[in-house]
Amino acid sequence: MPKSYEPSPEHPLTPACPYFPPEEQAWLQGELREILNARLSMGPRVREFEGKFAAYCGTTFAVAVPSCSAALELALLALGVEPGDEVLVPVETFVATGMAVHLVGARPLFTEIDRATLGMDFDDAWARVTPRTRGAITVHFAGLIPPGLPAFVERMRASGRFVIEDAAHAPGAELNGTRAGSFGDVGCFSFFPTKIMTTAEGGMLVTSRPEVERVARSLQNRGLDLEAGAELYRVPGRNNRVSEIAAAMGLSQLRCLPGFLEQRRRVAKVYDDALVGDYALCPIRPSPGSVSSYWRYPLILDGRIDRKVLKEAVREDRISIDWPYDPLLHLQPVFRELLGTAPGLCPRSEHLLGRHICLPVHARMRECDAEYLVDRVRRHAARLLKERG
Repeated sequence: MPKSYEPSPEHPLTPACPYFPPEEQAWLQGELREILNARLSMGPRVREFEGKFAAYCGTTFAVAVPSCSAALELALLALGVEPGDEVLVPVETFVATGMAVHLVGARPLFTEIDRATLGMDFDDAWARVTPRTRGAITVHFAGLIPPGLPAFVERMRASGRFVIEDAAHAPGAELNGTRAGSFGDVGCFSFFPTKIMTTAEGGMLVTSRPEVERVARSLQNRGLDLEAGAELYRVPGRNNRVSEIAAAMGLSQLRCLPGFLEQRRRVAKVYDDALVGDYALCPIRPSPGSVSSYWRYPLILDGRIDRKVLKEAVREDRISIDWPYDPLLHLQPVFRELLGTAPGLCPRSEHLLGRHICLPVHARMRECDAEYLVDRVRRHAARLLKERG
């Protein structure tokens, strides 16, 4: 721990901290003046953001939408999911992942997660496939791409099924040199303020399949017939348009993304080094060839440590830790009511994820912040273990 360390409100020890550097704020002010005297929605900045984000991910197309939830819904519709179909979804994810499946009339088929990545357990997922299963939504939890993803995508495609990547945590994450969003049929990203890059509200769908892009592009604007040359709507759809202001924010954040990721990885390296050999706090580490975007830094606690007590203890040091997502997806009230799900459906995940926490990582954290934070968490964890005998 730094000897003279003092926490700073400029570098908060919180799970998320949206950041626009001063030079980007100045650029955005100029953009705002231009936007207010020109086109406000779905103009040149939206198209530029889409093009640059697709190029960054390594896909052919990108479609900007108001949220990752919208991106997931459009992806499912563009891939032909219909009422009565099933889609595999891991239980460690935000409610929107399963909700998108329900909202297109399909049924989420909940799967266990893998201890090594906290992402989908692909063997368990395959074992749950039925004749009604159309595809899967995988989740790159905390910014980590599971190493088994390419083989799973190949297996699903060979069986005539799709894979959507929920990459809300993972812009810039890589596996063997390939970026998140470009493994499956579609990748979906979030630009909510708690994410790695933000447009306040917003999301992006990326794909290299032209037929998927055509449907998603139509559904971006209520099902508009893009070839009619007139305002004709062929399919029912919602308003999924994006403002020019949001797109300008996205262009700014995309420029910053390499620097954001570099700083996040520096913070994670401090945690890595401090936690070597600490069996009370066991990190979820990337496998060889995998480069995390570090939306968070996940750990599995020794079973004798009460994470709620640990959270309250570090709060006294002005440190905030959390454990997304609680309850797990299949135990959210909405799905328990709709689908009759209950504890025991995914017992391995339920047991494991009752012991996980996440340490904060964001672009405004310094290495000295990380050193202080991990030192305090380790000290409190050691004390709690000692008290348990």
